[in-house]
Amino acid sequence: MQRRILPVLFATLVLDAVSFGIVIPIIPIVLTDPSSPSFILKGFSTASQLLIAGLVTAVFGLMQFIGAPILGELSDVYGRKRLLTVGVGALAFSQLLFGFGVEIHALWLLFFSRIVGGLAAANFAIAQATIADVTEPKDRAKNFGLVGAAFGIGFIIGPLLSGWLTNIFSSASAPFWFAAALGLLNVLSLSLLMPETKKHIAESARKFHFMKGVQNIKAAFNDVDTRPVYLTSFLYLSGFAFFIAFSGIYLVQRFGISPAELGTFFGVVGGWIILTQAVILRILTKRYSERTILRYSILMMGAGLFIYPLLPSMALVYAILPIIAIGNGLSVANVGALISKGVSADKQGAALGINGSLMALGNGVAPIVAGAISAWLSIAAPFFLGAFFVSCAWLVLFGLRKSV
Repeated sequence: MQRRILPVLFATLVLDAVSFGIVIPIIPIVLTDPSSPSFILKGFSTASQLLIAGLVTAVFGLMQFIGAPILGELSDVYGRKRLLTVGVGALAFSQLLFGFGVEIHALWLLFFSRIVGGLAAANFAIAQATIADVTEPKDRAKNFGLVGAAFGIGFIIGPLLSGWLTNIFSSASAPFWFAAALGLLNVLSLSLLMPETKKHIAESARKFHFMKGVQNIKAAFNDVDTRPVYLTSFLYLSGFAFFIAFSGIYLVQRFGISPAELGTFFGVVGGWIILTQAVILRILTKRYSERTILRYSILMMGAGLFIYPLLPSMALVYAILPIIAIGNGLSVANVGALISKGVSADKQGAALGINGSLMALGNGVAPIVAGAISAWLSIAAPFFLGAFFVSCAWLVLFGLRKSV
């Protein structure tokens, strides 16, 4: 079954990731670049633009925080396929909404589309649970790398397409019509090719509510055995979220690059992530344990984030990318594997839903903080704070307890 499931799931994740990647070059030019014809915040101060950009980015993660544990547990009850299909359909709809919002300069519609898209994007927790369904524990770190590889491809194709389509059609809304079409293709692929992987689906439904994420995270942190890994995951993912959320805005503000150039930058980031997941991760997981890899990969990421805003040219920015991308690719896959190994088979969806919630909470909180401190201090400040969060993640896993 693994050979049948993983290619279909990987294709689904790639199409989703392309849709995520498409928005990356657009937010800086729509919300923080007054020279762009698509700029919609005329009359707002620079500080206000940065705060709004942070909020538009953050609402996506906050909605993931709400949705990830709910969808993860629902997939334990009703099955993976059904929930994945609904999620990718809703994501396609959110892309249509964002495109219309850019076209008619409606800030409220951008916010609403990000709410819908964030709830839909929580299906990445279901994708991880699906991988766990068909993978032996010893192979989970390797196969969880598929999620990272899909993100890597999304970071290549999505931003590149976004930048090019924006330039070709002279409109920042054009990439979103393309993303919506990809979403429809994704729905068809799942409906026709994806079998159900959850073997023992509960007959009766459970009761869910919108604060399930808070309850699940509280329960996770009450467990002495899992607490360090979950806390490490949250701190690390929050630190990386500072890079993702404000890298585009920083590069536009610091070096004045175009949407196409910004798309190329994130394409290079994605290329390094793919190399990490497809080659480096698979080599290292054969020789070293998850903890051994994390001991060095988290430090790589922290160092990369700290150095990033100190570099005086785009050439040096490109030179530092391997450290950031390789460190991130190794860390995300191995933290996910540690969490998956720590729970029973019937709790995979819930556990990975909690981890998805932690990622989403980081993606929600970090952009708000980044927008505030960049407006208050400097555009470089979010990256130093991100390096601090990543360093704290390492301390929790290795400095504050006896590691293996």
